[in-house]
Amino acid sequence: MAEWKQLMGGKLFITDLGAEQHADAPGGGFTVGRYAVWAPIRKSDRHQIVEVGGDLTALMAKYRIPEERVCLLGVKGV
Repeated sequence: MAEWKQLMGGKLFITDLGAEQHADAPGGGFTVGRYAVWAPIRKSDRHQIVEVGGDLTALMAKYRIPEERVCLLGVKGV
């Protein structure tokens, strides 16, 4: 998967799940943000989620992520 490594390897990026996600938990449910920020793990070729939120513009600004590194997941027909 050389293309993925060229695009996102060692870089911060955001995944857009396309809709807010809801989770159930003891005592009630809660809303999980639509956007996940991924950061590279030191000394690895992998990434980890560092923040989840509902405001894409704020996350892009906070982590200085350009629009080119916002990935849409689970979107059919795009």
